[in-house]
Amino acid sequence: MKIFTFHKINKYTIFAVGLGITIMMLVLVKGLGTILQAKVNQSNAMQVSATSVSEPIIPNSSPDFFVEYRLERDKIRSERSDLLRENIKNAKTDDSRNQAQITILKMIAEKQKETEMESLIKSRGFADALVFVRENSVSAIIKTTSLSREEVVQVADVISKVSGMKAEDISISAKP
Repeated sequence: MKIFTFHKINKYTIFAVGLGITIMMLVLVKGLGTILQAKVNQSNAMQVSATSVSEPIIPNSSPDFFVEYRLERDKIRSERSDLLRENIKNAKTDDSRNQAQITILKMIAEKQKETEMESLIKSRGFADALVFVRENSVSAIIKTTSLSREEVVQVADVISKVSGMKAEDISISAKP
């Protein structure tokens, strides 16, 4: 007699984990407190809205935002990947197994695109960059105090070429 042990991972558990990850990502992104938000639209005109956000003074000995966020992003992806692999291992149907495999492949492709775009942006002379690929948009945070129109167009061009996104679906922010 064979005994099988299955961990109950249903769509509600996956939804709850995904929601939790999404909330954590939103909290981190919202906490950026960017001084300048630039967005390129279809005509490549830049819309700039300056916001007065009082940021606490961060001592030089504090961890770098970009490094810390990248580590947190990798940790979240790793946890999500582990859940999906567990789902593949315990899948009762080929369809659910295939869906989990497709999701893992999408995550890998997103990570590869993000890394490539970040490297290309840094190769343009910026100190650092974080890029977030979503289903219908791409957001980038560039390590600089401000961005000129030319720099925004340059970054948007890199993102558009790698991601295939239209300019109006690309959001670019500056963070010192």
